[in-house]
Amino acid sequence: MNELLLKFNAAGIRYLLIGGQAVRLAGMPRFSMDWDFFIPPRDQENFTRLNGLLEKELDAPLVPLGPKGENFIQTYQTRWGVLQFHLGLPGVPSFDEAERTGVTRQTEQGTPAKCLSGNTCLPPSEPPTDHRIKRTLNSSPNSSASES
Repeated sequence: MNELLLKFNAAGIRYLLIGGQAVRLAGMPRFSMDWDFFIPPRDQENFTRLNGLLEKELDAPLVPLGPKGENFIQTYQTRWGVLQFHLGLPGVPSFDEAERTGVTRQTEQGTPAKCLSGNTCLPPSEPPTDHRIKRTLNSSPNSSASES
């Protein structure tokens, strides 16, 4: 996989490693056979570079996210193993935002791997104020009364 990450980095591919491999690089023991990459869903230049790099490995080209969410996850069997490209992640606002807060971790061979930040997945939350608790407890789906 080092070879693939080196190619991605040299070509300027926009990606964030996610899933089990990213967790493993963060120092948490995790067995995972596939490699999950979060990529921008509609960056045509990035798709062109990815498809050029991987054309001998993929049985069909990577394609942008469709208007109704088609192509959300694209999975390929390659000589590096199973690669999954995620064009969105539940709970993550956008690739651009995740990329800004991403972290770079080193593989065992010292190759930099851009990874999704744990803070992006589990943002710190603010405890609810008494007003928010009161509003939640007093609201009902059919209520039309305005709150003060």
